Amino acid sequence: MANYWWEEVEGKAKVHWIGWKKMTKDKEAVGLGFKDLQMFNKALLAKQVWKLITQPNLLVSKVLKEKYYPKQSLVNCKVPNNASWIWKNISTVRMDVLEGIRRRIGNGRGTRIWEDKWIPNRSDGKPTTDKPHECQLKQVSELITNSRWNIVLIFKTFCP
Repeated sequence: MANYWWEEVEGKAKVHWIGWKKMTKDKEAVGLGFKDLQMFNKALLAKQVWKLITQPNLLVSKVLKEKYYPKQSLVNCKVPNNASWIWKNISTVRMDVLEGIRRRIGNGRGTRIWEDKWIPNRSDGKPTTDKPHECQLKQVSELITNSRWNIVLIFKTFCP
C-alpha cells in the first residue's frame, strides 16, 4: 500500500503528503483509517494461539501439538529451525497472548497458587503475598471448601 501512495513516477519520487502512521490512525483520530497490516496480522496470529489454547480438540490444534509440542506445553515449547512458516509466525505472538491470559478457577485443582496466573486485575496474575515458609498450600482447590472460598484460610495465608 505504501508503494501505491509513494512510488516513483517517471523516475521522480511522489511527494509524501502524509506519514504512514497518520494514514493508519482512525478517522476519528484525524487519520485516514487504513489498517496497520502488521498489527492486523499479529491479531490474526494471536487468534490462532487462542484457538490452540481453548480448542485443543480441533484437528489443527492436534496436528500442531503433535508436531511442535507433544510432550511440553505451548508455553515451554521451542521453535525448531525446520518449523513451518505458520508455526514460526504463531510463535512470535504466543508469549504476547500468554502474558495477557489468566486461568479460570473452576474447582481449582488444575491451578497452582504460587506459580500460575490466576488473579484478575494483576499484571503478573499471581498473589502479592510471598509464600510463607510454613505454608503447605499448593493448589487453589485447597482454598475452596464446599464450592466456596475458605475466607478464614485466605486471610490467614495472604496479606489483605
